[in-house]
Amino acid sequence: MKYIITLILALVMVLPSPAQNNDSRQDERTEGRKDEQKKFDPERYQRELEACIIREACLTKQEAQKFFPLYREMLHKQRAIYMKKNVFDKAAYNDNKAAEAVILAYDERELSIKKLQLQYHKQFIKVMPATKVLKFIRAEERFNRNMMRNFSRPPRQPQQQQHPHHPNKK
Repeated sequence: MKYIITLILALVMVLPSPAQNNDSRQDERTEGRKDEQKKFDPERYQRELEACIIREACLTKQEAQKFFPLYREMLHKQRAIYMKKNVFDKAAYNDNKAAEAVILAYDERELSIKKLQLQYHKQFIKVMPATKVLKFIRAEERFNRNMMRNFSRPPRQPQQQQHPHHPNKK
């Protein structure tokens, strides 16, 4: 579960702010098609995640309109907690007291994130049935797991077409 939370937060950290220039990102996307498969596109990620949640949790338009602002707010607050302090100090790997402090700080950060999730899950239940909130949680986990799996795979090479009458000829 910690892995999923960390993954979500890592992906959310790279989401652009509205003040960023969209033209430069568009130019980056249209350069080199080879890099396109591996380059993380936060806008595309957000669109696909929300579409997945709508589909898998069977959200109505009204539920989605109430849910997604709360969900985005939760992600923003999670990112703020995550970014407060990088708890992994290189010196801690050689010093037991420093290592203990790092472990405790890491656990406190994870607990803060879980408390925030609990708070927002209660709010989600107020805007849609608990069954749909549960489906949302599963859809989000599944989506992020698949996203990481696909992101870590090497890009697929296009296969050459074989001649229909001569399978060995290309």
